[in-house]
Amino acid sequence: MKVAILGTRGIPANYGGFETFAEELSTRLAARGHDVTVYGRSNNIRYEGKEYRGVKLVILPTIGTKHLDTVSHTFLSVVHAIPRRFDVALICNAANAIFAVIPRITGTPVLEYAFSLLEHSNSS
Repeated sequence: MKVAILGTRGIPANYGGFETFAEELSTRLAARGHDVTVYGRSNNIRYEGKEYRGVKLVILPTIGTKHLDTVSHTFLSVVHAIPRRFDVALICNAANAIFAVIPRITGTPVLEYAFSLLEHSNSS
């Protein structure tokens, strides 16, 4: 299966939860024989290779500001992915959900992944 993972800073993970998730999932899928591509941001990924542990890497530019970084990069990644005809696209981060319509229109199934950490406080 040809899989695209979008909406993270990229792999190898060096930041947070979405990146760790993308690295763990993508490398495990690749080890099982799937053709996996992870999209990364040029302002975050310093890894020089075109492939990481069997996963193809596509590093694209972004608008590196607090409010535009994620959405500008995900939009560009989705547009880049369309002609590559992935069997499925996994879009991470709820902020990127709006872009799921683009691959869906072209017939690519989309999974959207968002998570939250529940914080529990103990008051004495």
